[in-house]
Amino acid sequence: MQEEIVFRAARQEDKPVLSQMIKALYECLVPGEEYMTDEKINATFDHLFSPQQQLRLEVFETDQKIIGYALLVDYWYNEYGGMVLQLDELYIAPEARGRGIASSYVRKISQDKTYVAIHLEVLPENENAYKLYKHLGFEEKETKLLYRAQK
Repeated sequence: MQEEIVFRAARQEDKPVLSQMIKALYECLVPGEEYMTDEKINATFDHLFSPQQQLRLEVFETDQKIIGYALLVDYWYNEYGGMVLQLDELYIAPEARGRGIASSYVRKISQDKTYVAIHLEVLPENENAYKLYKHLGFEEKETKLLYRAQK
């Protein structure tokens, strides 16, 4: 029997488990540094549960146990002439990986015709995620991503 995976909106009571998962994601990406702090996570949750519209946190659970999450951001992209869904973060707990959960989730959000595109970023060393997204039809765009912190 195939397990049922539920994708649902995060609730305030999910914060402790999701905070641990967010830290685990960033520990994998930036090992040995406390890059993702409680202060940053608290700011995200404050924004998430405010009356704004562009930020969503979705939880993946099975048997009422959270096994992953996705952080999503909506924005208008002039070049594509419509709304874009940014898959900012996607995390599956190590014990739940390899079961098609990420693929299933990406297919689910790809069915939403509100969006003209889905945008995501992958670190070069995250080869498994890169292969997964390429397999799901994502392509590299010929641009350079630049940031400048405003603090």
